[in-house]
Amino acid sequence: MQQNSLSQSLKQRHITMIALGGVIGAGLFVGSGAIIATAGPAAILSYLVGGLIVTFVMFMLGEMASRNPDAGSFSTYASTYLGEWAGFAVGWLYWFKSLMTITIEAILLGAILNEFLPWLPVWGGAVVMLMTLIVSNAYSVRSFGEAEYWLSFAKVATIVIFMLFGLSILFGFQAKIPAPGFINLTGNGGFMPNGISPVIAGIMVVIFSLGGSEIAAVAAGESENPRQNVVRAIRSVIFRVLVFYIGSVSIIILCLPWTDKANLASPYVSLFSMAGFPNAALAMKAVLFVSFMSVMNSFLFSNSRMLYSLSQRGYAPPMFARTNARGVPINALAFSFAICLGILAVHFVSGGDLFLMLAKSSGAFVMTVWIFIIVAHFVMRRKMARQPVQHQEASSFKAWFYPYSNAIAFLTLVAVLLSQAFNPDSRFQFWFMVGTALMIVGLYFALRRRPNFGLIKNTQSAQSSAV
Repeated sequence: MQQNSLSQSLKQRHITMIALGGVIGAGLFVGSGAIIATAGPAAILSYLVGGLIVTFVMFMLGEMASRNPDAGSFSTYASTYLGEWAGFAVGWLYWFKSLMTITIEAILLGAILNEFLPWLPVWGGAVVMLMTLIVSNAYSVRSFGEAEYWLSFAKVATIVIFMLFGLSILFGFQAKIPAPGFINLTGNGGFMPNGISPVIAGIMVVIFSLGGSEIAAVAAGESENPRQNVVRAIRSVIFRVLVFYIGSVSIIILCLPWTDKANLASPYVSLFSMAGFPNAALAMKAVLFVSFMSVMNSFLFSNSRMLYSLSQRGYAPPMFARTNARGVPINALAFSFAICLGILAVHFVSGGDLFLMLAKSSGAFVMTVWIFIIVAHFVMRRKMARQPVQHQEASSFKAWFYPYSNAIAFLTLVAVLLSQAFNPDSRFQFWFMVGTALMIVGLYFALRRRPNFGLIKNTQSAQSSAV
């Protein structure tokens, strides 16, 4: 008999480390230097504003998840509070976005493998890494959690070591390097040498880098105590943003002048080298490899769970709601694997320019999903406020500063999205996202006319096919 339920076998330590490592990727290790090189010391404002917006949105998601932990997460909440069309659109937008992310991470992993093993072509390394992590996800949710635990642990350890080295430079414990003090904040043209525009552009990059924070809420639904664990995971957002992003970027700004373009091209390698760490470039290459693996592993997990949830709610074929004996949605995972292989084939046969251009739009997809989260949370709180006190569901977890945080986050994300439409470098990605979203919404209204479309019909067909 086919199974149709997920396994709740993730431990608290898995959820904690998935939450801690979920936002640490190449965007931090490499992208931070590019923001500092254009915005100057004021880049810290980009990280403060971007981090605040992400914290607001994740707390809104956390409040909804604490009431209803679900594999569909924000897609389920959009259906509940905004209507089925919204849940359908958000779910498929996120599924499509995560496919792009999985594939680009596979390509990056293949490129690193090719550097160490020249006999292995990039496409071969990409396929090998995709198959490796698919097997890990397919075996059991516990194997996914264990793999992600150690991958995230390696990233967190790197950040901690980096910050200790940076602090040793700042406090003058490195004998060969004079402590820079605060001169880098005001020297070389001042705190905001290039005006406000690079700072605003940096906010967009920071938000893109923090995409993936929502995965902890999805994973918590398959833990032993989902309501408790999702709250702990979301609350850790503050720690992640303050320490990993704002803390480490502040150290870079204080240690390296923003005019030092060469060192800012790879700031973590530069600072490790300054601190006398041998083979810093090689070590960071290994860390980047681990980061790409972690991101790919996480999105394979969330991608398959989103397709599983869409199927359960009647928004995808019933076959994707089936799970194996270990509670893994194996059909959803296999389908995503096949699509990724197809994308890789097209990428390497065509030369890759088109796919890489489309992959850059993933940040716009993430922000669109977050906008739905903000609006769904606002509607939820409005509905709760209209209920009699005795019928209101008790919850110890509340999003901060409602409704002001909703308004601030919504307006900021809309402004950042619209700014893409006026930027020649990002205009194509913006309209690609808009076109994809409109196509998905149109598909919903077209499919809604079919008699077998919808939750009740799908549940009946899934039950009959499971026998």
